[in-house]
Amino acid sequence: MAGGSMNNRKKRNAAKTIGEKGTVSVEYECPLNLLSRDIWVMIATKVASYSIKDLFKMQVTCKVFLGAARSDAVYKEASMLMLPIASFLYYYGRPENRFIECCAAAGNPAALLWVGMTEFVWIGHCISGMDTLTMAATGGDLEACYMCAMLLLSHGKEDEEHMRKGLDFFEIVHDSWALERCREVFRQVFAGPWVEVKPLDPGQPEVCRSTSCRTRGTMGDVEDLSRISCVQCLADYEVWVFLELFTFE
Repeated sequence: MAGGSMNNRKKRNAAKTIGEKGTVSVEYECPLNLLSRDIWVMIATKVASYSIKDLFKMQVTCKVFLGAARSDAVYKEASMLMLPIASFLYYYGRPENRFIECCAAAGNPAALLWVGMTEFVWIGHCISGMDTLTMAATGGDLEACYMCAMLLLSHGKEDEEHMRKGLDFFEIVHDSWALERCREVFRQVFAGPWVEVKPLDPGQPEVCRSTSCRTRGTMGDVEDLSRISCVQCLADYEVWVFLELFTFE
């Protein structure tokens, strides 16, 4: 009885303080504050890594969730799956674009791909766009690795460093069995009439430049790529296929 009376007295005193000062202590304001912000950030990060749609729903629930969902840790891990890269221009200037920019600033590789594509392909800022795409590729985004590989290998034939980096990025995509997926992604991207930057005319497939290549033939004549073991050959062929995604007059 004494314990219950003491607790009731504390609650009445707290309510009186609230009425006088117009403020609410953490204990009485919201039960969610019983957990630290770091824990809510961890929860929001987990949600964001699976679905940003659920993250947006979480944000509008209360101020505690809103604050946690706006942390760099959440932005860095947020999934971009519901925002396909082929539609990146559609979101330009919309609220989603601001979210993508926050994710990119936090180092989210998929968001960096979005920003890099906007800079390179649409705005035409090739240097800054390539730098951003390289950051995305270095961060592990496979589509960014593919794009960097194709750009470096198609434009850097006279630059050994560019060729080496391009081949490294290509190997990452090839070893991840993601070539066909990436090719289809960028087929959709470059189908748009708004592409400002176009690469060089592909011309004809080239003979492999590798001195250790066993194929020593023109990759354009090869129908079964599974028989080709030379990475340089496969990379050169992929560049030729990539450049054919564009319409050249």
